[in-house]
Amino acid sequence: MTRTGLKFLTATLPNGLTVLGEPDVDAQTIAMGYFVKTGARDEDPRDLGASHFLEHMLFKGSAHVSAAELNARLDALGGNVNAFTSEEATVYHAAALPERAPDLLAALTELMTPAMRESDLEPERGVILEEIAMYADQPGVRVFEALRDAYWRTAAGEAHPLGHNVLGTNETVGRLNAETLRAHFQARYGTGRVTLVVVGKFDWNDLLAQTEALTRAWPRTSFERTLGGHAPRPGLLTLQDDTLNRAHFAVCTPGLAANDPAREAALVLADIVGGENGRLYWALVDSGLADSADLSHTEFEETGAFEGGWSCDPDRAAETLAIFRSVLADVREHGVTEAEVRRARKRLAVSTLLRGETPSNRLFALGMDHLYLGRAFTLAESVARCEAVTPADVQGVLNRDPFGTVFVAALGPAETVRQLQLPA
Repeated sequence: MTRTGLKFLTATLPNGLTVLGEPDVDAQTIAMGYFVKTGARDEDPRDLGASHFLEHMLFKGSAHVSAAELNARLDALGGNVNAFTSEEATVYHAAALPERAPDLLAALTELMTPAMRESDLEPERGVILEEIAMYADQPGVRVFEALRDAYWRTAAGEAHPLGHNVLGTNETVGRLNAETLRAHFQARYGTGRVTLVVVGKFDWNDLLAQTEALTRAWPRTSFERTLGGHAPRPGLLTLQDDTLNRAHFAVCTPGLAANDPAREAALVLADIVGGENGRLYWALVDSGLADSADLSHTEFEETGAFEGGWSCDPDRAAETLAIFRSVLADVREHGVTEAEVRRARKRLAVSTLLRGETPSNRLFALGMDHLYLGRAFTLAESVARCEAVTPADVQGVLNRDPFGTVFVAALGPAETVRQLQLPA
């Protein structure tokens, strides 16, 4: 059976935990993950970085197992275990050989019941502060984080949850304590916000029985995410750094929410404009004006954004900004061609297939769709949705005029960024 012919199964355990599985008898591996519907956007501004800090603390052991024991158990499985935190989700995932599935599930579930010992707090705080410092040394990350914060703010300067920095700041991470992290965990890690997703070679009934036994004591608590409106506005944010030898740009325009029926059309549009062979590549990179240039579409629960950027010689900063705006203006005025849509939707379909080839990659598509939509798509359905996008669908996205409101952030030498401006 090909992976496009696979079906997935769902169940809700008595404690309220949702389990989603896609069994594949021909798979050589198994991948599983706990997808938690909480992220940086759900944090109090005084506690920025709490979700990410908590992610670190879950690897420090439970009340029954020390960090060393837990990590030894995970290492013995011969696979890989990792986690990540985003604006709207925290995911703990692992992969191993199918015969180790029961051990993998037991270890991953142990991870989800952290002890959060005071003695583990300071070492992890140090690790996270080093992580913040590391990204602060990367101009591309700095300008993008500044863009996110500025773009999502209101005209009055009020912060929006989607502008929260996932890592937090030195100040907020420096004052987070075990009590705050425990409260964060208790409020947001109830079964109503967690989904277990399993992909690969496994027995569905055995999985459900073991999961129910392991999670029977999990709290049923949940919480409602605050969804705030956002009125996009154009803008130019300039950041000066005379130590840099390049100018770095980050851009953001309004996009579509994860549950928007036109989500695939937005992805096709982003590929046409900012993909590896898109219009921005030919206008900026192939011409030798920029090192790289991209534009992608990011989905959130109630909104979305087209995000991208480029870097260039400071002397070409104003020129590249003008060219970027001209590319968007041309798409706004003339739309895209049928040939561009045909090529982009094929690339999207093929990339969807490639990501679905292995359980480890397929895991994320199933899990994130379920978190956002309350359902998931089979691989065949996902590919069909990509291939069904028409020029009219893409024009429908353009009719919402996403490229009419552009926010730009620029980081570079003072003399360079002072000269930048957006047309009135």
